[in-house]
Amino acid sequence: MKDSHKRAIKIAIKVLITVLAYAYVAYKIATSPDIDKFPSYFSDISNTQTIILIGILLLMPINWLIESWKWQRLIRNIEQSIGLGKSIKAVMAGVTVGTLTPNRAGEFAGRILFVSPEKRTEASYLTIFGDIGQFCATIIFGIAGLLMIGTSGNEAISFGTLMTIVAIGGILVIALFIKFDRIVTALGKTKLVQNRLKKYVPQCDICMRLKFSTLALSMLRYIVFAFQFYLSLKFFGIDIPASEAFAAISATYICTYLIPGIAAAELGIRTSFAIAFIGIFTTQETAIALASLLLYIVNVGIPIAIGGIFMLNKKN
Repeated sequence: MKDSHKRAIKIAIKVLITVLAYAYVAYKIATSPDIDKFPSYFSDISNTQTIILIGILLLMPINWLIESWKWQRLIRNIEQSIGLGKSIKAVMAGVTVGTLTPNRAGEFAGRILFVSPEKRTEASYLTIFGDIGQFCATIIFGIAGLLMIGTSGNEAISFGTLMTIVAIGGILVIALFIKFDRIVTALGKTKLVQNRLKKYVPQCDICMRLKFSTLALSMLRYIVFAFQFYLSLKFFGIDIPASEAFAAISATYICTYLIPGIAAAELGIRTSFAIAFIGIFTTQETAIALASLLLYIVNVGIPIAIGGIFMLNKKN
């Protein structure tokens, strides 16, 4: 196949992915519950609401800046040419691609477009490692949130089985995070890989310092978008204690993360869990749904739009 044909196919794939991602997000927003009531909250916005909204918007770039820095730190030993600016472009492109895959599993495919071809296999594994670190942060805070709700004496939801599943899953995920490089290296030494898949399973060595810094940045990022959710609740007039909000938000995120599904369907899944958990402390279900929608637009919709532009502008 001629190089011009290959380039044309690559461009067509990028355009298709971008268009589908945009269409998915637009559809999910347009069909969100109580979407017709969304504009009314902005028609007569108070000074306090304006400040809260500005805070939500400002935390979005901080959220993705932390993720971009984390990814840059992970791959800088194999790709020194990627600075923070290029890392931001890669992460944004990954968000766009990940929209079309279960649980955003395809985010690494968008990111590695910005990595040298010969380094993309190793970069893929390091990207997956970073995602596992974020999952660990979600597990840790999620368990704390569920425990806070479970010990509050509220029996609106049964937590016994859920806590058992989350605890077992958490142990397995954290063990996978700590032993990730050894597992990949051991996999690379198996006969099947050595005979047929050797080039797809690199030797992997991640120092303990990088593992801890990855987990620390994942937890910092988690705090940022959890605080965004809290501010979003405040914007729509949900006034519950910060401790209760933290517990409900953490429980919402862990349950959303554990449910397999296409990322474009995340809004509906998260809204359902948000109503279930935050609804323990308030009866304002419409406001909860709209708060979840606002967060989706800011933290997912805007980055997807930006990431699509970065991906289309990538020449190879």
